[in-house]
Amino acid sequence: MSNLNATNESNVQGILEYGYSTVPILQERLHGVYSKRPNFTIVLTLLLVYMAMVAYFRFNNVNRLKKKHGFTSDPRTFDKMTVEQAQEVQRNLAEWDFPVVYEFGWIVEFFKTCTAPAVSKVICESGHFTSTDDLMSHARQQDTVCLMTAMMAQPLGSEFSALCLARINEHHSKYGNRINSDTVLWLCWMFMYGPIHWINRGGWRKLEPFESHAMWIVWRELALRMGCKWVPTYLYELHNFREQYVFQEQKPSKWNTLFSDAIMNDITYKLPWFLKPAARKCVIASLDPDVVWANGYTAEYSPVLRQVLFSILKTWGLFQRYFCLPRIWGRVLTPNGYNDNGLINFPDYTFPNTPYYVAVTFWNQWGPWAWFDRYRGMPIPSDELGANGVKWESMGAKLKDPDLQYASEVRVRAQAYEILQHGWGYRAKVRFQEKSLVVDKHFGPGYGSRENAYTEKELAAKGPWK
Repeated sequence: MSNLNATNESNVQGILEYGYSTVPILQERLHGVYSKRPNFTIVLTLLLVYMAMVAYFRFNNVNRLKKKHGFTSDPRTFDKMTVEQAQEVQRNLAEWDFPVVYEFGWIVEFFKTCTAPAVSKVICESGHFTSTDDLMSHARQQDTVCLMTAMMAQPLGSEFSALCLARINEHHSKYGNRINSDTVLWLCWMFMYGPIHWINRGGWRKLEPFESHAMWIVWRELALRMGCKWVPTYLYELHNFREQYVFQEQKPSKWNTLFSDAIMNDITYKLPWFLKPAARKCVIASLDPDVVWANGYTAEYSPVLRQVLFSILKTWGLFQRYFCLPRIWGRVLTPNGYNDNGLINFPDYTFPNTPYYVAVTFWNQWGPWAWFDRYRGMPIPSDELGANGVKWESMGAKLKDPDLQYASEVRVRAQAYEILQHGWGYRAKVRFQEKSLVVDKHFGPGYGSRENAYTEKELAAKGPWK
């Protein structure tokens, strides 16, 4: 060991001596360049200083979190991460460091929901997502986006978070005889994994281990509050569950294509007609191969275009890292309070294609983009689109009978109150199908309270997976 230490010390000493010896050479060469091209040298120096400054400030947020909570690359420093700490880390990713890539990641992953016919058929037959009436279809998708972003962004344990989750649960209970708890857990996995996957693929930096862990902590708690009857304790259990669910449930279907096309049409809604085919090709190229296969897009898929798009994304990430100063304001996609009507409004960039629930302002009525939208016959914020605001409990598909709608909203408020009364680990009650699709008794008890979890009887019909 002493010989090894001596060898290492001699190597370090040699490197230092070599480094010191090269300093005069570098100084001489730089002096030579400066004497010949002084303007070039000054510009290059300023550019390098600016790049270093941008990189320094870009890492400020993540370094602040590491210093505040003592997180490092060692899992032992964050294995006891609390839900509050996890959501603080998640908000930094979603609102400050990677707002666009984060949102793009989970929206692209939304196409994965179309790969399970059991999900696609229920949504298509409800008639809202796939309606031929653009405003109805967009309204339903707008509600989904608003509830999803709020579910991720609102502080867990807050009134808004409880109301948002209770509204989602009420909608799932309505179709509970056709929705399985395991399916909802699979969806939670997708919306957790999507931003992680895309940030690491094209963000200006890769995520730290504690950031990925924080996403898991937040979504594990969300899965419980969405009533999942079994939620894994550890992340590797979730990946195992996901593989088994995909093996059993992911398959091509006409319902998948119908549902996926409805999302595609909504994404490309505001584009001029001559750009829509190209945009469709780009969206399909960005989807994972299993999604392309299950949604019936194999004939339209271009691996070459996929490589081009990913190269552009990586290049943009590098450009951001060294040339774009960090954000001054966070990109918050959810309401932070009630408006004067006692209702809530959403920011206009939450879902810009059809600006539902966006308050009327001078800019969105008479600004340049507003005039452009008026000229093209595109919708702008108005009373018809809920500019006065909306109640959490009334978002989503409305019931035709006013009395039934009122009763539904009362149930939402009641469950929101119940969620607020319980701490972490509470499992909300949602009327899902009784038997599981994937989970069996060999999965173990999982995370959270046993209340509203799978019973032994419900798991008895399931054998161990092979």
